[in-house]
Amino acid sequence: MKIPFHKPIIPKNLDNLFPDSIRSGWLTTGPMVKEFETQLSDYLQAEYVIAVNSGTAALHLALAAKGFQAGDKFIAPTYTFAATVEAGEYLGLDPILVDCATNSFNIDLDEVERILKKEKNVAAVIPVHFAGIAVDMVRLNILAEKYGFFVLEDAAHALEAVSNAGKVGNTFDAAAFSFYANKNITTGGEGGAVSTNDSILAQKIRKLSLHGMSMDGWGRYKGGGSWAYDISELGYKYNMTDVAACFGLEQLQHLQSWHMRRVEIVQLYHIGLKNIQGLVLPDQDDQLTYAWQLFIIQLKPAEWRIGRDDIIKKLNKVGIGTSVHYIPVHMHSYYARKYGWQALNYPMAQRLSETVISLPLYPALKDDEITYIIYQIKRLWEQYII
Repeated sequence: MKIPFHKPIIPKNLDNLFPDSIRSGWLTTGPMVKEFETQLSDYLQAEYVIAVNSGTAALHLALAAKGFQAGDKFIAPTYTFAATVEAGEYLGLDPILVDCATNSFNIDLDEVERILKKEKNVAAVIPVHFAGIAVDMVRLNILAEKYGFFVLEDAAHALEAVSNAGKVGNTFDAAAFSFYANKNITTGGEGGAVSTNDSILAQKIRKLSLHGMSMDGWGRYKGGGSWAYDISELGYKYNMTDVAACFGLEQLQHLQSWHMRRVEIVQLYHIGLKNIQGLVLPDQDDQLTYAWQLFIIQLKPAEWRIGRDDIIKKLNKVGIGTSVHYIPVHMHSYYARKYGWQALNYPMAQRLSETVISLPLYPALKDDEITYIIYQIKRLWEQYII
């Protein structure tokens, strides 16, 4: 049996994706992007959504629109994909990395508060809702009100998630989403969006997403549109295309059923793997809605006669695709050279990076494939238990 780590669900007939506006020749930002933003806004319970070409662009634009200056600082978790930190670096902001909370993949808010008490010029905090499990936003929002920083939620994993403060994406600061190929929905392989309830911030993000122009191409070239435009400030080329939005609109139709299937798969994993003493399974909180973008198991190294990397190789050998999320930011050579960050400064993230395995989790995964994955993990446990 061959089970890929991820498999997107794409319509068999791609022609059905594209409406008359696409067939007429309009491919870039236009009515389909507008419709995608409208539907996404409804789903996120957010006043404004700006669709862009990646989650990284979404993070960058939200920070750029706030007008932060070089030398301002931002706090982010080290246990994340590099884009979370890159976005601040693009603007010359100085990152302060924080370890994971005990028994969690998410940022340690105790450490965040300790930093805020002693550091000046902390302009923003970027929490990551890791694997689709939301950060304690009630506490973080209280800290934001007390210390006056901007909260930019990295919600790349968290489209369906609901935190203890409400729907992720419904915020007067900003949340950034990713529609990359392996996310819960995709806009044809690449894509992202920013949501906010702040009209001024939304207007600024939209302008910056397309060169700082006063009007996009659709507004200039559609029937009755004006050719005139003005570039009032330095912007970027981050707009989403109508072709990408068509993919997103089709995927949004399935979001609820796909999420239900993800929850079913998670329950099957929990039932099948719960008696393996050498594993730690993800926590579940019935009071919250998890997006379940990833299902990550942690190995207890003292319980196994082989290491994590060898287990991955053995799972791959029997046809099971896996991944590791993530190599912490401070462990990458660029950041180690630039900032001198050492692995020992972030013991929780260091430990997780050496013991986690991400298992397949997507709606197209079949029950017999899940059974096979569970069987192979159990077989390895029985073979290599200490």
